[in-house]
Amino acid sequence: MASEIVSTAILVGLLLLVSKIGEEFSERIGLPGIVGAIISGIILSEAILGVVSPEEMEKAEILLVLGINFTLFLAGVEEFSNPALLKPTRLELAGIILLLGAPLASTLLLSYFLLGLEFSSAIGVSIIMTIVSVGPLAKILLSRGMIGEKEYRIMRVGIYVELIGLVMFNSLTQGFDPIGFLETIIFVLLIIAVGRHYLDDVLIMIERHIIVKEAPFAFILAIIIMAGYIAESLNFNAAVTALLLGIFLSEYMDKRPLYLERVRAVTYGFLEPLFFIGIGIYATKLDIETFTISIALLLIASLPKIAVGKWLGLGVKDSLVLLAKGGVDAALLLSLLGLDLVEEKIYTATLMAVIGSTIVASSVYRITTRVTEPLRTRLKDLQLPLDIVYEDEKAEYAAKLVVDKNAVVVVDSQLRPRGYVIAEDFVDIDPRILATMPLRYFIRGDLPIVDENTTLSDILSDFSLIHQPIIAVVNEKGEVCGTITPRLLLQIITRPKIEVEKE
Repeated sequence: MASEIVSTAILVGLLLLVSKIGEEFSERIGLPGIVGAIISGIILSEAILGVVSPEEMEKAEILLVLGINFTLFLAGVEEFSNPALLKPTRLELAGIILLLGAPLASTLLLSYFLLGLEFSSAIGVSIIMTIVSVGPLAKILLSRGMIGEKEYRIMRVGIYVELIGLVMFNSLTQGFDPIGFLETIIFVLLIIAVGRHYLDDVLIMIERHIIVKEAPFAFILAIIIMAGYIAESLNFNAAVTALLLGIFLSEYMDKRPLYLERVRAVTYGFLEPLFFIGIGIYATKLDIETFTISIALLLIASLPKIAVGKWLGLGVKDSLVLLAKGGVDAALLLSLLGLDLVEEKIYTATLMAVIGSTIVASSVYRITTRVTEPLRTRLKDLQLPLDIVYEDEKAEYAAKLVVDKNAVVVVDSQLRPRGYVIAEDFVDIDPRILATMPLRYFIRGDLPIVDENTTLSDILSDFSLIHQPIIAVVNEKGEVCGTITPRLLLQIITRPKIEVEKE
């Protein structure tokens, strides 16, 4: 038993490290990181090196399953929360229907009639190849810089294709049942309508009445883990349920960036890398037949998407971004394998088609700059104000500054921090004294000081800092190079996620 625990721990650590190395390499050459993670898994799998087998992956299977759910939860929070993306035009509605119908029909023709798959398997593979994965799509579009109306059109179409595809996958892979399909749609509508209102209220109640540390955060993790499997007992997909949870908790999470950053850390730093490298581990050796099926799936799903993109007025180059994959579709592919709806050869061929589709989509707009998450931004990379006053200045001068600044840092002649002053330090002092006495006699000495390499997340995680009226930021020489106040922190963390280009 002990040796099994040791081997599992080593396996998880190895996969985590290799996955992150693969992500780093992939992003450095302009591809989404998930491509590198999946390819890393394929390299370690029996398809190439044979270092890790699917049987060994069963030891960490619970982490892969959680990875699916947490990844889709964040997809709901981050990709489906912008109201501007949920109002398609008539042209876009027609595009959504065509983008669902044309690739689905052509891929189903290939997988059902030519490959001889069972209908549930064929429809599952077809939906996977049809879906536009919004996560990679958003990263590709954002790599261009400013988001304009054309990019919004692509995002709107992609979001609806992915969401409808998820509902179809959940309903049709279990065998077509019109009543079950209708029940799924009703369930989705109810869970969004009810959950968006009442779940927020439950979390707010926990915040107000439960004093146990991190109780709301723990509750969020608990519902992500548990809710999906409660839904599965009702014949509903766990991963789709996690996506819906993310959708109707998006407003709550957006107003609590610290909680969102922690969920991201758990997901992107641990569960998601294991999930995507695990997808690659299940690949088998490539042979001519597998490679041929993969190319056929890629072409027959891609050509209709390009045609629909041109019909939407995007042009051939912009239409290629509709081939973005490697997110939700990868999760569904692993689900097909887990349900024994596809054999390993078809799984591997479909996986290679997914990777190929992502590479083609990413080649349109190479990611040349690496965007840092706002809360991971270092202070020295921000344009911070320098609200300082020298200790030898008259207190009257500092009092006038405090009227506008609320608080200022006091420094010596070498710009080294000595303390700070706030309004209440001057309100009961005779103005004649303020006009004659040096500021050093009024200094508060408990000034919080942070290094310029500190991130916003570090500050928000330290409750002793965020309640201070002002924080001094110092460089490597110990000189004050910026200042932060709670008001400035609030401005930074509530900035819009996407700046819309003005026409």
